[in-house]
Amino acid sequence: MGAYHSGVCCAHGSCLGSNEDVGCGPSSMTTSSIERRQIEVDPELEEVEESLRPGTGLREDASDTGPSSSAPSRGLTLVYLERSGGAIGANTVSHLSSRQSSSDAGSTCEGSLAAPSSKSGTCRAMAVLQVASALAMPPSKLDRAELARFTEKLQAAGLDLSRWGVRGTKSVEHLFWEVYQQRGCLILGLRGGTNKPLKRVTRLVKIRLTAEIFGVCHTLYSRMQFMHDGQTIERRQVPLRRLLWKDNAEGMMPQVSGDELYDEGCPYTEDWREGCRKALKERLGLSETWQQQHLIEDEDSYAYHIEDDVQSAGYPGLNTLYCIHEITLRVSDPEHSQVQCIGLPQGQEFATTEGEFNFSGQLDEDGLPIGTQLNIWTWDRSEQRKSVPNCMSPTSSARSSREISTPSSTKQMEQLLIKRVPLPSTAAAAVAAMQMRLDSLQSAGDSPSQAMACAMKGMRTDWDRVKKIASNILKPGYSLKDFNTDLCAFPELNLYLLQEGTNSGNSIGDEYQRTVGAFFAIYWLMRFQVDGREGFAFGVDDAWQPASAPINSAGVRAAPTASASRSAKEKRLEFYNSEIWGRFQKLFIDAGLLSEERRWFGRTVYTVNQRRLVSLLALTAVHDIMKMSLLLPQVQAKDAPYRGYSAGDVISDHDAALGYLMDHYPNLLPSFNELDREEKRSIQFTQCDLCFNFGWLVQAEAPPGATFSLFKAALIRDHKSQLSRQDVALYFVHWLTDLAGAEPTPLGGGEKFVLKFPLEVLNSFLRSFEYAQRITDKTETEVMEEYLKVRWTEHDPPLGPCPTGDTAIAKLRLACQAQSNAQAMLHAFERLSDEEKEVLSVEMARTGTLCQSYSLCLAPEEVSRSPAGPAFIVYYGPAFLQRALEHADDAIERLSVLAEIYQRARELWPANVAKAAQNVTIRIDMIKSLNLAETIQANRGSGDVWIMMKHNEHEGFVELCSRRKLNKLIATRATMQILDFLSTQESV
Repeated sequence: MGAYHSGVCCAHGSCLGSNEDVGCGPSSMTTSSIERRQIEVDPELEEVEESLRPGTGLREDASDTGPSSSAPSRGLTLVYLERSGGAIGANTVSHLSSRQSSSDAGSTCEGSLAAPSSKSGTCRAMAVLQVASALAMPPSKLDRAELARFTEKLQAAGLDLSRWGVRGTKSVEHLFWEVYQQRGCLILGLRGGTNKPLKRVTRLVKIRLTAEIFGVCHTLYSRMQFMHDGQTIERRQVPLRRLLWKDNAEGMMPQVSGDELYDEGCPYTEDWREGCRKALKERLGLSETWQQQHLIEDEDSYAYHIEDDVQSAGYPGLNTLYCIHEITLRVSDPEHSQVQCIGLPQGQEFATTEGEFNFSGQLDEDGLPIGTQLNIWTWDRSEQRKSVPNCMSPTSSARSSREISTPSSTKQMEQLLIKRVPLPSTAAAAVAAMQMRLDSLQSAGDSPSQAMACAMKGMRTDWDRVKKIASNILKPGYSLKDFNTDLCAFPELNLYLLQEGTNSGNSIGDEYQRTVGAFFAIYWLMRFQVDGREGFAFGVDDAWQPASAPINSAGVRAAPTASASRSAKEKRLEFYNSEIWGRFQKLFIDAGLLSEERRWFGRTVYTVNQRRLVSLLALTAVHDIMKMSLLLPQVQAKDAPYRGYSAGDVISDHDAALGYLMDHYPNLLPSFNELDREEKRSIQFTQCDLCFNFGWLVQAEAPPGATFSLFKAALIRDHKSQLSRQDVALYFVHWLTDLAGAEPTPLGGGEKFVLKFPLEVLNSFLRSFEYAQRITDKTETEVMEEYLKVRWTEHDPPLGPCPTGDTAIAKLRLACQAQSNAQAMLHAFERLSDEEKEVLSVEMARTGTLCQSYSLCLAPEEVSRSPAGPAFIVYYGPAFLQRALEHADDAIERLSVLAEIYQRARELWPANVAKAAQNVTIRIDMIKSLNLAETIQANRGSGDVWIMMKHNEHEGFVELCSRRKLNKLIATRATMQILDFLSTQESV
């Protein structure tokens, strides 16, 4: 795979499981003699990077314990240097090589393709779980005579073995181990006397493990594997496992018919469900008890298919038959404490080691055992997935057996159905007519989607009825049932009921119910002063009337309890009584949907901007229709290229597909096509990617340039600055109502937000929306400054007058980052040394933008009058400051460490006026959760040092480095700085 620098040490010496031998012997250069030394990379070394071992640091973290006795209990931390092409953001998978990585998932393995390698890099760190190993064996322990005969047979079959074991492929020893030790595959034609070409037969189980993270479905992928032989392979692969062949399987092959090898229930391997359970245990360390408690199998997700005569990427030239069982499992409660071992609920990356894997073992004479490896796992937003045809068994996808799942009870299912809306009476005829046209697929002329053109032929939007909705929506007598009846005005709603699968993985009924849920969210949030609060928080009763907040015996509406494990009823009550409604109201006013008027006696009256509301309703009707895979458009030659798609490409991303029709074929969308020009432009904006990280703004984690510049560029580049604050606010309203209806239970209220979304996170998002809108007519720095000031004034408990002077911006950002620990951090800031305060004040005031600076009264003069860069994003800086309370650390120690990080980063990236618009990410993943007193000082005896490694012009990483590894870094002239954390603690 791509080139990797030897980067980070194995802190456990020869064995990952040992906490002994953390040092690597005396070094010829002491720590003090190289302190503050900066070393530049020799460009000539780039030519020999293929020969360098991937480096990593594995450190036992006593504070990271397993969730329960039924789950992994060992906590480790991995730090590694990842080579990639230029700067990449958080949660981005960079493809490192032009060669295809080896894969055992067949040609359908998601993400098996790699991209061109480059000479820049990224340093990363995450938690590691050490899991049980499958049968592993050092290469030196293999039967050498049998291996030699095996090799001769492969060569006699015409295989070029010089291509094996290099550049991401597997070795002959690995195949020998796979066939005879692991029994993970068979090689047909290997026995003497046969003239048939060799064919490798392997049967797999692939698991799509999903979880909701902040209300959005994510899927778990392995994005990188460090192999036992020192190679590093990157690919995007779901958890999978080879099904093991029975002991006598090879001997029976001459008598086995070909059909039996292809059969779904092949009797010569272990059962696929047993393999599924073992895959989760061996790859992720999840015991069967844990699986039963926390995983639910998605109904009808099982599929079986084969891929025959595939040229193996892992073993070049070897013809392979893949028989693949696929299943989708869902984490039932991502907020449960016992699922933290797989990076939930925040979706953090983590790593697993299979067996006694450690990087120093790669240098031993025997090497690491074959079958051991380290996997890096990441949660990524679930993509649209077309169903895989069941090539072997037409009935296998409807299997009734659900051994892994925990099926919903009958009562739960009844409750779910009660919360769903019945289909309108007019839908059946409309859908039948659509289906008839689709079955014959009549030609629709020059259309990018023949299916879409056929389905929508002759369809018209009932604009009189749509305008009736807009004019009546605030009237007390206009009920939810009336509103639901009037939704038939939008013909596009019928598309969700066509008899085809969706490419979102949801059933047709669910997609329709979700869309109606988004409509209902609009209805309720527009009517927040009528009955909207009750409807959104509690849902409706059997008569479709909003449920009321419970009343106690004193005639007062009940208040929520403070229990950590609240029931659904208590969560609804907490949401109803919260102050979130003012935020909703403000957003709808900002989007131009409502206007506020004050009448006599101070009474406030709200009126509807009917034109604007009609546009939002039209957008809601069409926004997810491209999740229907049969409707996806094909880019026409005259429109190519379009957002990276070439002529003839089918646009699989549903947002991009809808944007394509809006841009070039609006006649296919009658509810969009007849809007006026300005409203069309506003709706089209909702389909663009704003490249906006809400977390960076909410926590003041990044400077203004990193937070807003891409957002601003999208407004200028794609929309020529024609959009207003109202348009950006409408984007956020659409995001909000779409997510509010994400549960297919529209009559249950906004259940996604009310029951499954942290209220404080939603509150922070809504607050940030107000300021993000201002980017249309203000600079990035002006928006950030206004946001920081209001966060200070709204802090609870109060922080006092808004600060001024050279230290003001640093204090404002620290208050946002520390959150509930803000007062302690601000008090500690005043106790820092003058040098440390100056470092934080200067570096946190840099904007990362061209010709912009904070107000003169808030930042050091040297920064305001002569902006220079790059500015730094201390990634996980907020988490680092917030953990001070958890570990009872002195806040001043944490700030001293933060100042040291900024200071060393500036040594690696000297301030330059020409780089004022640049931003550099400094990742501190490895120290963000450490107890400073016990862990950072622990290197006194071991001789390990903390360093900051510069991996490219855009990223650096803090990591723990042994003296042995430090010598290697010096020898390879790596660009780094020694971090003096010990002196920062001694100074306080």
